[in-house]
Amino acid sequence: MNRITDEKLKNKRFRQTEETIIITFFSVKESLSLSHFFHTAHISRSTLYRHHKNLSEVAPDYEAYILYKCKKIMHSLMNNPKCQLRTLYSRILILMSANRLVMRFLLKYGRRDFFERMIITIKPKIIATNKITDGEMFKIYTKEIAGLVEEWGRAGFNKNTIVSTVDKIMFLTNTAHIRLSPLKSFNQQG
Repeated sequence: MNRITDEKLKNKRFRQTEETIIITFFSVKESLSLSHFFHTAHISRSTLYRHHKNLSEVAPDYEAYILYKCKKIMHSLMNNPKCQLRTLYSRILILMSANRLVMRFLLKYGRRDFFERMIITIKPKIIATNKITDGEMFKIYTKEIAGLVEEWGRAGFNKNTIVSTVDKIMFLTNTAHIRLSPLKSFNQQG
């Protein structure tokens, strides 16, 4: 069951409570006790539990929500043979920029591989470039691109820098076969 959905976020009260939870998380996480959290957020335990299974599920709930949105967007674009990899990366960054508060939260409290999991949603288009092969080369490539996206995120998920960030991603993509192809031959020897 998705705890965070577009339908729920359309409700102003739900959205405001979620913003309060995230902002409070930022302010008290280091000294987090439940009583301190509830006191700072000015919400009750029952309110939190209506929104999330428990406090430790806030980040996973948002990861699931953003990944769902990413997959939904990518699914519609991936079926279009004219859609290019650059467009897919742009749409991922636009999604992240539009959800800036959540993305800042996930950058700090989400799983380390969250950005890699977003990139994997476009794996078929990445492989279709014939610059990256599946396996170890793809794993290194996704870590490399995720690192670049994290760097962009630490700078604020700024919408104005999406184009330059996508340019960097495409440069890394276009040079991947030169930089990472020794891995392919190394793996075949071993």
